[in-house]
Amino acid sequence: MSSASLSDLSAFQELATRFAKKELEPKAIDLDDYPYAAFNDPALKKAEEVGLFKLMVPEALGGSGQGMAVLCQILEELARADASFAAVILVHTMAQAALVQWGSAPVIDKYLRSPLLAFPAYVLPTDLPRTVSAEKKGGGWVLAGKLEYLALAPVAQALILPAEVKGTNKVAFFVVDARAKGVSVGEPVLSLGLRNCPVADVDLAGVEVGAEHQLCPDADAVYPALAANFRPAVAALSVGVVAGSFETAKNYAKERYQGGRMIVEYDLVRLLLANLAVVLESGKALVMSMAQAADQKRPWPVSDAGLILLSEAASRATSDGVQVLGGYGYMQDYGQEKRMRDAKQIEGIFGAAPLKRLELIADILRQEE
Repeated sequence: MSSASLSDLSAFQELATRFAKKELEPKAIDLDDYPYAAFNDPALKKAEEVGLFKLMVPEALGGSGQGMAVLCQILEELARADASFAAVILVHTMAQAALVQWGSAPVIDKYLRSPLLAFPAYVLPTDLPRTVSAEKKGGGWVLAGKLEYLALAPVAQALILPAEVKGTNKVAFFVVDARAKGVSVGEPVLSLGLRNCPVADVDLAGVEVGAEHQLCPDADAVYPALAANFRPAVAALSVGVVAGSFETAKNYAKERYQGGRMIVEYDLVRLLLANLAVVLESGKALVMSMAQAADQKRPWPVSDAGLILLSEAASRATSDGVQVLGGYGYMQDYGQEKRMRDAKQIEGIFGAAPLKRLELIADILRQEE
């Protein structure tokens, strides 16, 4: 890694740390009640002002032109304070990448201006849903059907979604205005975690769009590669959640007096803290290795294996983070139960964990043929 890139990483890490402390930490627990609490619009506006919203957009298109290593560094710091907000940045950045890689110049110009873009972050990249159909009509397309659990759908101005092209066996990606005629976004789903990165079902009843709204004609040929590049970013969310859990658990253990001494002096508590520390320190190194591989255009197989390993390890570690606080760990005020739920929710990004394992071994066996 060059000294310039190390300088970039340090600068963006400091920016994200300051932003998280000021804009995210004070509100993270209260906003976790979404949809019964507000969406974090003020933090979004601040994030845009400081340059966190177009990190990977090329400089020629008005972005920062940064790579995956910088994005991961930022997401770790944001997720330490609030994984929901970090997930908002992740989903929006993935949607921007899809636009830039697959869209025409007019579409890119129009939709990069959107404050938020919805994207199907929870689907398995190699098994895109076919619940929405796309039929050619005149010089454009008609979309019909229902897509479930679309990330950021309740708050986005535009939706990127897959649809099966009638008369073919192919799935294409389309971009649609969230307020277009025939588009109906359902009520926000009360998810297990990442609640302030809301999801909802989307119904499309004969939605007519222009030909340019088809971003790519064959999603199966291009989306797995995009997803592979972004797996390090998802893993960074997991590591950030563990960092927050470890910090809270460690501070509590050093301040809690019981049985004649601070509980941090008990071996059992230290073992729980050690579990968190092992995942945190090894996770940081693995995420950086994954990010560098993605920036060098060779993400597989470390991106797949690393995400599975870290997302599952984070779920176990954050459970230990709850246990350090005893009964208080399950109280909303301390943030530990939120982190445990967030870690479990992150496991579902890019598909359920067992499916990701099957996909990984299938790819490995295919490479040996």
